[in-house]
Amino acid sequence: MHENDLLSPEPTTSSEKQLMESPEIEAIAKKVIETYKLEFGPAEVGYFLVYPHISKQKAAKCMKATREVKYYSGNDYLIEVSGELWDMLDSKTKEMMIYHELLHLDPTFKSKTQEWKMNLRKPDFADFYSINDKFGNEWYKTIQATASSLYDLDPRQESKVSL
Repeated sequence: MHENDLLSPEPTTSSEKQLMESPEIEAIAKKVIETYKLEFGPAEVGYFLVYPHISKQKAAKCMKATREVKYYSGNDYLIEVSGELWDMLDSKTKEMMIYHELLHLDPTFKSKTQEWKMNLRKPDFADFYSINDKFGNEWYKTIQATASSLYDLDPRQESKVSL
């Protein structure tokens, strides 16, 4: 049988993402919740690092847990952060990122049904006014610049790095 260069074995890349619970993010979140007096009723939150990243242009995201995730983990919400990016951020930027993600949580008590409904809140604009008014947006630019450096993004891609 002769060699066929079209079928030669090539190394394959895996698109598998590694998900890890993060005690560090949880500790920062507890500090932020206490410092800024955030209230979430009975809502439980899971904090995760995703390696290498959620995507090159997604620094972090907050989501409601599915019914199955809620059943198995007890979490109502999940906050995921791109791991490689997280590892490169300074502590103040990490804190601001988690503050931003926590502001997405919007558990609401429904008096008619006497139950909590777990909602997500959208930012007032690209960020929340409560953060921007107090802290400006330098921390957000730091996240964008760090992701750009880490993943060799062009300026157009860098401006699309989001939370």
